[in-house]
Amino acid sequence: MVLSTLQTAGILVGIFYYIMTLRNQQKNQEHSEETRKIQLLLSINKNIEGSGSGVQYNEIMDMKWDNYDDFISKYGYENNPDSYRMRRRMWQIMHVNGLLVRDGLIDVRALFDYTSGGSLYMWRKFKDIIEESRRLYDMPEHLIGLEYLAGEVEKYRLSQGLET
Repeated sequence: MVLSTLQTAGILVGIFYYIMTLRNQQKNQEHSEETRKIQLLLSINKNIEGSGSGVQYNEIMDMKWDNYDDFISKYGYENNPDSYRMRRRMWQIMHVNGLLVRDGLIDVRALFDYTSGGSLYMWRKFKDIIEESRRLYDMPEHLIGLEYLAGEVEKYRLSQGLET
């Protein structure tokens, strides 16, 4: 009887130890995931700050054109390489951020909090230009991350009762 009780106690201690080990592993995994997300946000912030994006974003959003050809004549690489590089850099940052959201590496709420949803407004302004570029250069996936991010930001804004 004593031996049976000791065996049962030993099994219960083993089960308890196993459960505690699993919980600790889960907590460590959650902590690692949070750390990774924070590192991604800091990296995004560094990338945004390093690009001088506040001023550049405003310059890009102030662009005006009548149609695709007018846009290219004013802001295309051959006629305005500085504008082209600035715009491409901003679009690429937003594109990569969209891929991070799509792949579940960062959530749209955190990115929205960091960027105030600028990707949505950027997409709205340049949607026709980007889509025409996709068509002309046969690159249907061009800046798909930016498009995806804009869609997710729009959904998030709606879920928060914000106007779009």
